[in-house]
Amino acid sequence: MKICPVCSTEYRDDVRFCPRDGQTLRSSGPTHDLVGQVLADRYHIMKKLGEGGMGQVYLAEHVKMGRRSAIKVMNPSMVHDPEAVARFNREAANASRISDSHVCAIYDFGETADGLIYLAMEFVEGEPLTELLTREGALSVARAADICIQVAAALQAAHDLGIVHRDLKPDNIMLTRSRDGADAVKVVDFGLAKAVGGEGGGQKVTRTGLVVGTPEFLSPEQLSGDKLDGRSDVYSLGLVLFNMLTGTLPFPADSVQEAMIKRLTDEPAELIEVRPDLHFPPGLQQTLDTALARSPVDRYQSAAKFAHDLASIVGPSRADAGAALPSTLADAEDKTELIEPVRARKRSRVPIVVGVIVALGAAGAVVTIGRTVKQTSSVPPADTARQIVAPPPVDTASRTPVVPPRRAPVKRPRAPAARPRIDVARAQGLLDRLVDSLAPKNAGMVRDSARHIFDAPGITPRDKAFAAYVLGTAYLQLNDRSQGCEWIGIAARLDPGKAFYGDLYARCRT
Repeated sequence: MKICPVCSTEYRDDVRFCPRDGQTLRSSGPTHDLVGQVLADRYHIMKKLGEGGMGQVYLAEHVKMGRRSAIKVMNPSMVHDPEAVARFNREAANASRISDSHVCAIYDFGETADGLIYLAMEFVEGEPLTELLTREGALSVARAADICIQVAAALQAAHDLGIVHRDLKPDNIMLTRSRDGADAVKVVDFGLAKAVGGEGGGQKVTRTGLVVGTPEFLSPEQLSGDKLDGRSDVYSLGLVLFNMLTGTLPFPADSVQEAMIKRLTDEPAELIEVRPDLHFPPGLQQTLDTALARSPVDRYQSAAKFAHDLASIVGPSRADAGAALPSTLADAEDKTELIEPVRARKRSRVPIVVGVIVALGAAGAVVTIGRTVKQTSSVPPADTARQIVAPPPVDTASRTPVVPPRRAPVKRPRAPAARPRIDVARAQGLLDRLVDSLAPKNAGMVRDSARHIFDAPGITPRDKAFAAYVLGTAYLQLNDRSQGCEWIGIAARLDPGKAFYGDLYARCRT
């Protein structure tokens, strides 16, 4: 790894200059390996499990209790970053409050004498849902529903405490095996979670310009910066369920940015449209439609209700073994079931768009697009307890199984996605966020967004030069030296008073 001597940002070894301030990067030295050491006088580090952007994860054993834990240790370079430390604190505080068998337990949190910040959590000996989907593709309806119901239980336990996960995705759903061999779910990484009402309860942009959450699984209200509650996690869980059932997502697009725009303007694709080769039970599409409603008002109002309706469609699975469906605090106090009707909706493809800003999280692109105003006509609520009925099982031992006829995919017209437009007054801030998030894996997205800003009408020459500079550095990240130098030269010509552009252009040419 290399580090910038000015801003202390770390980059890969193949990056020579810091894209933010143009400084030559220097080696950050080898990563400190803790294997074999005793952390905080009580955790014997046995082996390294993985490494992420914020630090390393180790398998450790408590020296006195003998209990194994997963220890997350923050990178020493981030210890002085208040935002990174706050995220570690949030994960410890939020997850430790949630008492549910489907939430990864937090055991300990602290700082060692030599300044290492660590988080000790339950060691889950399994794999993330991402790996299962990569290996097996679409899952059976029964297995996907079983996993979804367990995740819903974890979310409901968090929501009852006013905690919204905000980053639910297959990577944060760990799968292990129960004693009967079935999937056992553990939801992890509450580092982005916040209590409802905390910091305004709305979507926040970090100091480095990244929207909190993973773009592919963000809810529409997260994308538009609105106030969040548990219904945002329900939407993300709906996307995860669709992904498990089909192996893809319900907003086909050529880029993450396009998929984000479609989430604010289009209705999600139907299961049969994406996978006409598969058979889905009656009522499943209606349940997914409700979970993926663009407006939180039209969505399931709790993860528990989503799970109950899903179980009523697919029939009993693990419930036979005594696994309980998720319930809410209201259930425990009133001894009555929380009733939330599924709202049957006509799927409209014609949105009305008003101005709002959307920022692309991990991918780094920032665009200004429209806020969708709901334009749907609804019918009276459906009584799902009576109308959604699981199909009766077929007695294969006594008769030949009946293969249901394959339904042809329904071709529905799609309205063109809303064309992004740039808020000229915020162009510099948008470009700052692009620079902060620039990395080789995001370079293509940053390039496209910077070009959109460069071409936007009304952009000042100074901001246009900045956009050209971002374009140039993005091309350099993509190993296109010719285009990179050309765009940096354009920046130097548009803003000759900024010597940095000229110096970088001269350095680029040599």
